Order: sequence, then C-alpha cells, then structure tokens
Amino acid sequence: MPLIKLFLEICLFRKGPQDAPASIFLLGLSSAAYFAVGFVLLGLKIQWLEAVLQVFLEAVMLLGFVWVSLMVAGKLTRMLQTTIAMMGTDALISSFAVPLLAFLMENPQASIIQLFLLLLMFWHVAVVAHILRHALSQPFGMGLGLAVIYVVLSYQVMVMLFPQG
Repeated sequence: MPLIKLFLEICLFRKGPQDAPASIFLLGLSSAAYFAVGFVLLGLKIQWLEAVLQVFLEAVMLLGFVWVSLMVAGKLTRMLQTTIAMMGTDALISSFAVPLLAFLMENPQASIIQLFLLLLMFWHVAVVAHILRHALSQPFGMGLGLAVIYVVLSYQVMVMLFPQG
C-alpha cells in the first residue's frame, strides 16, 4: 500500500520522482505493474502476443525518452527514481482506464465514458510533465512540452508499427 500511496501522491502533484526510493526492487515492482496493467488494457482490444509486444515497445520508448531527457539535462543520476515514477504512475492511471475501456467496448455510444478516457489521457500527460519537471529541474511548461512530445511521438511510432485494421 505505501507504494500505491506514493504513486497516487505523485499523480496528485503532491510528491515528485525524488520522493521515490532509488531501489532496483522498487523498479521491478513498478515495471511489473506497468507491464501487467498495460497488457490487460491492450488485451481488451488485441491479441495477447501483440499486446505483449506493444507493452514491451512502449516500455523501451519510455526508458529511452527518460534516458535521453536526463542525459541532455546532465541529470542521469535521477534515472532510477524517474523511471520508477513514470512506470508506477502510468500503471496507476491506466488501471483506472481498464474498466472504462471494457464498458466502452460493450457500449460504444457511451460518450461520457469517452470523455472520462480523454480526461485520463490529459491527466496522464500532466503527471508526466510533473515528473519530468522535477527530474530535470525545469519549469512545468518545459515538462509539459516534453510530455506532449513524448506522447505524440510514442503514439506515432505505435500507429506506424501496429496499424489498427
């Protein structure tokens, strides 16, 4: 429970990645949660093997983006805590999307659910901006710009590699 509380506090902008212990064990837990929730979320819409590939590629892109951002800023020592925060908060926010997406698949006309999913997406971008802001010691606007770039680029890569029929 303390781990979920930490990620919730980060998602509510009360804490930052610097509040996550720099622990390989914690990285393993947050990564496991990231992969599990991502697999369940994608598994609602696509075959399991493709879901595994997509979650793996998303994780590689996330790690690469964090590494490049921290390297350019000269803050590479923050990699472990930043990655823990990024994966853990993504898993937490995405877990809220699972029941919404499942409901939407059964009721495609449920516009209120589409609105909630859109709000979750905006919240996720804001949380990524918050994490990057702290990790890079930059203003929120810089974190937001990087978060938008990350989301747009990763979406474009996923659409290019896994076109939906």
